[in-house]
Amino acid sequence: MMNLRIVQIPVGPLQMNATLVMDKKTKDTIFFDPGDETERILEVAENEGMNITRLIATHCHFDHVADANKAMEKLGLPLEICPLGEELLGKVGPIAVAFGYAPSKIEAGGYLNEGDIVELGMNKFKILLCPGHSPDSLCFYTDGTLIGGDVIFQGAVGRTDLPGGSAEDLMESIRTKILPLPDETIIYPGHGPKTILGEERKHNPYINGTLRLV
Repeated sequence: MMNLRIVQIPVGPLQMNATLVMDKKTKDTIFFDPGDETERILEVAENEGMNITRLIATHCHFDHVADANKAMEKLGLPLEICPLGEELLGKVGPIAVAFGYAPSKIEAGGYLNEGDIVELGMNKFKILLCPGHSPDSLCFYTDGTLIGGDVIFQGAVGRTDLPGGSAEDLMESIRTKILPLPDETIIYPGHGPKTILGEERKHNPYINGTLRLV
């Protein structure tokens, strides 16, 4: 974590966290989830001295990708997604229009799968496929840092009542992919503040058994 600089900026009507992850040595940066306010995100990146080299969606719900075309155009980068999100990506346009976005068709330019490694400087993020909130939900883990998308939040977990959602799959993903990580893992979620896995293990009611999602 010491060699990473992570900035999260809540954007759009659902206050989704656009996430910039920079390797401090090389300044190379991954832009996760281009959901809205691309110009603002790029201004933050410029002020931080970041060189954005990859554009990645943790999953293809509209609030995470609605502004992807603008981001791709301005950065000259493809949008990388889990292939299981292709169908969701095709439905983003009509849903986004209902929230005031301009209609547009978004096309992926690269695919990421379970077990792939995303390199950023000397950092190697391992991809964890964590379906449940959506079938294509990806988390990215390296050395005590988790880019968590909408899988787990501070005191909550991702909703499962959207198309492709499954409460059973979400809790299985958390049990088998997230909880085995070290307690000190810092989670950077798709909404809300960052949190620490050990704290969620103790106090998150969906994880400690106080509440049941299924």
